[in-house]
Amino acid sequence: MASTPPTRRALLASVTGAVAAGTVPVGNASATDKSETVDYPPFATRELFKSDDITHPVYIDGTGPGVLLMHELPGMVPEFWRFAHWLKEAGFTVFAPDLYEDKLRGPTPPSLSANLARACISREIHLFAQNASSPVTQWLRKLATHIHEQCGGPGVGAIGMCMTGNFALSLVLDAPVIAPVASQPAMPISVLSRRSRAALHMSAKEKQALQERKAVDVMALRFKGDPSCTKARFDAIEALVGPERFNRIELDDRHQNPDGNPFPHAVLTRDLIDAEGSATLAARDAVFSFLQSRLIETP
Repeated sequence: MASTPPTRRALLASVTGAVAAGTVPVGNASATDKSETVDYPPFATRELFKSDDITHPVYIDGTGPGVLLMHELPGMVPEFWRFAHWLKEAGFTVFAPDLYEDKLRGPTPPSLSANLARACISREIHLFAQNASSPVTQWLRKLATHIHEQCGGPGVGAIGMCMTGNFALSLVLDAPVIAPVASQPAMPISVLSRRSRAALHMSAKEKQALQERKAVDVMALRFKGDPSCTKARFDAIEALVGPERFNRIELDDRHQNPDGNPFPHAVLTRDLIDAEGSATLAARDAVFSFLQSRLIETP
């Protein structure tokens, strides 16, 4: 007899118990302690973007080509806003949606436990899906089209991190995204099966679209010892798009910020060392170069 699929609440109980036991590391596990010293405010300009029955606030700042910047599982942590400001200073108009909120009342407070609970019971985000993307990617594709209409240029950049890392790849389907960046893509969460470690959280249609858009290169970043974003997942991306299109950055764990996560994970945010000569700062600059070379038109 076939077993009954677990409910979202049952999965939530399973994952939160595993997180508490330390067997399922998920990004920014201590997102409210030393990270508070990072002082970059949320963008002041914000608007509600609605498509079909999904609505989320989007924070906007900058000039130049549009880049869709998606937050990690713990939410808009202080280092997320630091990276958003850096991205703006690099010459882009940054659109940062809060995927946990549906009203204009300020960013959802960053919290691993609270936002893990939100994600686990959300009908927009499916943490465990291996061969299908989360429904919110449809909304994100509409947002990417809106960004392109607002900013113009050859196309849009998309940066996903942790929970949203895989989303950047899905957005290539039916959207003007021509510069997808997947930083430590952590979906699906690999608590249920070893096979999920190589899964891409993408539908067959999305994989085909990414494979067939030969002019679209992909960048992905991870720490080599990240247990939530494995080498197998990067190998799967490379097999899908080909090595000539895959800009692969894998950092030794020794380059992680010692004041960051308890395990190497958040390449562009909490585990980045903001010091000249650091490997993580060089990785950040590689992301900027990747976006600039594809989004900024030269005379």
